[in-house]
Amino acid sequence: MFRSLFNIICISLFLCLVSCDDQNQTDKDIKSISDQIDSYIEKAKDKNRTNQQRKNSLEEAYKVSSALNNSSFKISRLQNISYVYYDLKDLRHYKLLNEEVLGIAHTIDDSLNIAKSYFYLGIYYRSSKSDVAFKNFHKAENIYALMLKNGKNLNTISFDYGKVLIDLAHILRKAKDYTKSESLTIKAIESFELAENDWYIPMCYTNLGIIAKHLEQYDDAIDYYLKAIKYAKGTDKEVLQKVLSYNNIGTVYKSQQKYDQAKGYYHKGLSYTEFLNKNPRRHSLLLDNLAYVNFLSKDTADIPNLFYKALKIRDSIDDKFGIATNTLHLAEYYQFIQEDSIAKVYAERSRDVSLVLQNNGELLQSYKLLSEIWSGDKGLEYANKYMQLNDSIIKRERIYRDKFARIRFETKEKEQQIIEVQNKNTIYLLGILLLLTSIGFVIYFFRQRTRYLGQQNKIIQFEASYETETRISKQLHDELGNDIFQLMMQYQNDPHDSQIKDKLNITYLKARDISRENNEFETGETYPEELNNILQNYTQKGIQLIVIGFDRIDWDEVDKTIKITVYRVLQELMTNMQKHSQASLVKLKFSNTNDTLTINYSDNGVGMTEEDVKSKNGLRNTENRIRAIRGTLIFDSEKGKGFKAEIQIPN
Repeated sequence: MFRSLFNIICISLFLCLVSCDDQNQTDKDIKSISDQIDSYIEKAKDKNRTNQQRKNSLEEAYKVSSALNNSSFKISRLQNISYVYYDLKDLRHYKLLNEEVLGIAHTIDDSLNIAKSYFYLGIYYRSSKSDVAFKNFHKAENIYALMLKNGKNLNTISFDYGKVLIDLAHILRKAKDYTKSESLTIKAIESFELAENDWYIPMCYTNLGIIAKHLEQYDDAIDYYLKAIKYAKGTDKEVLQKVLSYNNIGTVYKSQQKYDQAKGYYHKGLSYTEFLNKNPRRHSLLLDNLAYVNFLSKDTADIPNLFYKALKIRDSIDDKFGIATNTLHLAEYYQFIQEDSIAKVYAERSRDVSLVLQNNGELLQSYKLLSEIWSGDKGLEYANKYMQLNDSIIKRERIYRDKFARIRFETKEKEQQIIEVQNKNTIYLLGILLLLTSIGFVIYFFRQRTRYLGQQNKIIQFEASYETETRISKQLHDELGNDIFQLMMQYQNDPHDSQIKDKLNITYLKARDISRENNEFETGETYPEELNNILQNYTQKGIQLIVIGFDRIDWDEVDKTIKITVYRVLQELMTNMQKHSQASLVKLKFSNTNDTLTINYSDNGVGMTEEDVKSKNGLRNTENRIRAIRGTLIFDSEKGKGFKAEIQIPN
């Protein structure tokens, strides 16, 4: 086997040396093609040219790129072309290019660009189909998470991973899954900090602020918005973030009916006149919010002029979302001063714009307002529309939350397969690693045995340790050795056999289970938690475990040797139960009286005869362990009547 590997390596080195000249020529060709593509892309970025001229340049760049062989280089050029299409708002070509890139990345097993492609496709869908966007973002999330777990390009991947997480968090927040959105946002912040790149951290804290406001955690919301300003300080986003955060803080105070504080922050935002003159959408938002707070606080000095000023700006830039809100506020104002005819005009305009935008939030409020303004059948009609839409929104949010949860569940295993790309020699390598691990197990338990020999009852402890070694050796030989040998033979016969990887994965799981069953554990402060965890692990197949008196034992006062023995004996009893008893209920009772630790075990399984008990190596080993610390272990079992054991240990 190793001679074959050596021959392959030698041949590969020879071919590399022979092809050096050709490769150098290829590098020159690639450099020339790269320069040509980049030249077209630079022309496409030139905003002094018409949109059609810029698109023509992108088409030329695509023609040159298409002639390249599938590679990461080709992918990078196609992605650069797609970015410019996105800037040109040509989303159709942006989508098509990223779908093409995704196919190429799958073909060459390029996990990083597979993740990037899913992320870019998520961006395409996030404003129109949030469920499809979520699915793509979640696929990217899984791949990035696995790559980080494997320690690949931590800085670069952490940054990209953070961007995916915050997009997922935004979608979940809009679906009112605030808990999951908050969790993902915190993970995104951690990823950006790991990448040492703060660019998106203000956005993260803004999202946390919005979540806190919806949960009526108003002080937390304000703190988050102020943190967003802090992280944007000294960047070219500082003024933008201040305007955003001041507006959001004003809205928090408005929700608490603290109108004076709300006005103060809206005025703070409006003080950035130079920025607002270049950003009319932000300007009109602040004006409308200030006008609405003035209206709510009965401060009508600038009302309705402020509303009209904001609406004029929004009409001039065709800000339909802003128009829907603005006209709704005007309708509320005119309803308040009992000018119902004018209120109807603005409420109906808000309704019409909201229907076009499918903006259900504002549409719902317009229906409610119209039901109050109109009397008779017309008012009743709007009241019915309000109730139907409200029920529909609640149902839709629930459906989306369920769909997102299902997507998270369904895609996890699929994306794990994408990242786990193996070469032909992986079978041999992992086989050798498994053998070395097996040797490690033997060495480890030999050392454990020598420790026991230093205890008071050396002969009995040696027997217990020896039986443990014998059992592990048998497991390693029967469960791992034969499997590894068969895999190597199968690989030599047919290296492309599709069953090899599956069998290797099963062998690895067996090795991991043996390791977990016999690994070291903490005997200090966390011992009760470790013991409880190992017991709970046996309840994963529908087995119910009842534990009584566990919390009453002062484990800190229990000798370390006794703790180790209790852990291993209970582990053996629970393993025996899981493998042989067919029990559905297990009961453990702990007590410590008269300086004696007593543990009573019972289950409702099939039981066993006295001969069966004697023949079980594991149960016999538990007796040896208990005897080694001068304790007693009594078994009580009959066929069909369950299994019982009482352990008593002088403490």
